[in-house]
Amino acid sequence: MFARASEPGLPLNPPGPQEGPWHGGWPDWRNGNPADLREHLGWPVAGALFDVEHNNLWHPSWGRRPARLVHALGTARRRLGEAPTLIPVYAHRYLPAGGGTHGHPVLSIHQTDIIIYGTDIADYIANEFIRSRLFISPDWTPPPMVRFWSEFAFG
Repeated sequence: MFARASEPGLPLNPPGPQEGPWHGGWPDWRNGNPADLREHLGWPVAGALFDVEHNNLWHPSWGRRPARLVHALGTARRRLGEAPTLIPVYAHRYLPAGGGTHGHPVLSIHQTDIIIYGTDIADYIANEFIRSRLFISPDWTPPPMVRFWSEFAFG
């Protein structure tokens, strides 16, 4: 499941067929299909756009929603492009990209149904692979959240 000592830091999926580009678990950053990796990176934005189109999602910071769907989708796409890029960790669990982003919670993202799945990467791994249920300590004080995306978790 984890990389060989000569390849530290990147967990691996077990051999065999996977269920889609990200449902199989860990992204294969070394040997994965670039199109699949791009799709996985784009999944949070695609999910939010789906909710704009089909579930009447409109974030207050985007201003007034345009009456025509094509214009609403264009505005949403542009505004989502300003949100931090999220990096897939495992399946549909994400962390923000970029420097200075350590300590952020791991977000579980399905469209705009977003929950905190771990207070940090270590807590996430315990929640996903060790504990029998999701556990976030009641004593946990949220660090600075991921701009835009975390707002749905506290919505």
